Amino acid sequence: MKKYLAFFNITLQEYFVYRLNMIMWRIRQIFVFLIPFFIWRAVVGNGGEIYGYTFASLMTYLFGTTVLRSLVMGSRTADLGWMINSGSLTIPLMRPIGMFRFLFARDMADKLFNLTFMFLEIPLMLLIFHPPIFMQSNILINITTILSVILAMLLYFFINIIFGCIAFWSRDVWAPRFLLMVIIEFATGAMFPLDMLPAFWQKLILFTPFPYLLYTPLKIYLGQQGVNISQSLAIQIIWVILFGIFTMALWRKGLKNYEAEGR
Repeated sequence: MKKYLAFFNITLQEYFVYRLNMIMWRIRQIFVFLIPFFIWRAVVGNGGEIYGYTFASLMTYLFGTTVLRSLVMGSRTADLGWMINSGSLTIPLMRPIGMFRFLFARDMADKLFNLTFMFLEIPLMLLIFHPPIFMQSNILINITTILSVILAMLLYFFINIIFGCIAFWSRDVWAPRFLLMVIIEFATGAMFPLDMLPAFWQKLILFTPFPYLLYTPLKIYLGQQGVNISQSLAIQIIWVILFGIFTMALWRKGLKNYEAEGR
């Protein structure tokens, strides 16, 4: 356990080496919230509903996506493709550590770093813009939301490893990852709640794992009618198990092709 805590601490320290890059990234995160905030305020800020959402529930959803991006999508596993192509993967492979636990420790450091800044940025945005935020008081819903977020984190962890493993067979890992980011921005509900889409597209997207990264945890938290919590959690668990099995099989197969170029 101590060695993984050491990796956790080292990863945190790495962020403070390039301070300007860190500051610019945090500014970007603020704009990720502000742009849709002004759009939705112009649409429903004066009252009324849109697709069953009030301004308060939309702002809660928007704040939720901002926080969950840091928790669920904060990840250093995206570096895996570079580690494979550069041969840097050889170093952790030669150490007496579990590779997945090593990657997960780095992911946890990234999530803690992002979440720490969120606790500074969100109160500041609340103080300046005063958006109405719905606070869920149902303890059971809050507990199931936390469980759903944990499952989403595991699912995104496996998805990242799968796309990183592409580097075992291809030098180009940037293009598939860019495509993944584009899909995630839309299919996770990060831009808007997915139930604003026509029914056909809702059903189609819900057959993929992506809505269970952001959309599902937020819908559970909002406690809106029509959300089957037990079914949503069951589907998340199934996706995590399937992706976990596939990730481990792909990893073992990929290591057989690993040539440690550059090392």
